[in-house]
Amino acid sequence: MGLRGLGTGTVVLSGRNFPLESSTMARRLGLSVGFTGNPEQNKELINRVKIAEEVGVEAVFTAETWGRDQFSLLTQLALNTSKIKLGTGIAPVFGRSPGVLAMSFATLDELSGGRAIIGLGTSGSRVIEHWHGEPFEKPLQRIKEYCQIINMMMAGEKVFHEGEIFKLQRGFKLLFNPVRNHIPIYIASIAPKSMEIVGEVADGWMPIYWPKSKFKDGLGTVQKGMDRANRPAGAVECVASLTTIIEDDPAKAKRMAAGGISWYVTNMGDFYHRMLTRNGFPAEVAAMRKAGEEHRPMPFQTNDEIMAAMGDKMLEETAIWGDLETVAAGIEERRQLGVDLPIIGMPQGDPKRVEKILGTLVS
Repeated sequence: MGLRGLGTGTVVLSGRNFPLESSTMARRLGLSVGFTGNPEQNKELINRVKIAEEVGVEAVFTAETWGRDQFSLLTQLALNTSKIKLGTGIAPVFGRSPGVLAMSFATLDELSGGRAIIGLGTSGSRVIEHWHGEPFEKPLQRIKEYCQIINMMMAGEKVFHEGEIFKLQRGFKLLFNPVRNHIPIYIASIAPKSMEIVGEVADGWMPIYWPKSKFKDGLGTVQKGMDRANRPAGAVECVASLTTIIEDDPAKAKRMAAGGISWYVTNMGDFYHRMLTRNGFPAEVAAMRKAGEEHRPMPFQTNDEIMAAMGDKMLEETAIWGDLETVAAGIEERRQLGVDLPIIGMPQGDPKRVEKILGTLVS
């Protein structure tokens, strides 16, 4: 990876020094968690989030597919924490109406004392059409209208909206006063048109598997939407999901880091492989997809053929792996490249290890 440690406080990465010493302010960090376990496992997850809150992690985001719903976990977290922000990472803009999402987030914000974050995305046609049973039509226009409608509802306004998708003409409004008249909206987006919509209507851009050297370009695309909507500088944060593997065995860590990107490129629709093709990896993507057809990987795992097709550069651009110091330096590098709030998966191990890892990453 081009990394080497210098003492205990600095790592050299790609020829640049990244200090790891404690600072007067905690470094911003978010966590992504699933809601896939049984009730006992869920209790353990809540305890880990409480540890994260204690060491200074800023926010936790819940994932949702076609298993347990994310608002149930967020409600439990709201009642068991007091400071950490609570967001969806993400809630699809299909399957729930803007009104249902507004009610859910306003209630969560009330229960948590104003700590909710609205994370939205489109998901994809397979999930939307074959789980939610809705046609996957006009996803970008839909997400734009969701933001507009939800913002009106949070502001306590009577909702009149005449859009391409939603026509709300009776002037309904929430039956209680929200804790805040605006809850931040982050949008998961990796395609140019949707990224411009982020710039127009959202408070945060949430990319995943975005190459580290392309954050400046991505933020430039978001800026186009901001300019079109005459929004001020700094109106949209970069809230990036990062693949991080903390493992002292370099070969094992590298293979684990390749699992996610291998699966997303070869099996998770078209969004991800198209994004990486646009961002400088057309040959690698084509070779990975061909290898995936001939040697299909297990979910979120890789194999020798796909790893060979990927090569080191693409993996270094989209993942961080190694010991704790190396991973901390990789996260800090991405902060320097434009990521305001990096999001990582919940660390594995016993509570003491979780506390050590998260404490190091925010210090």
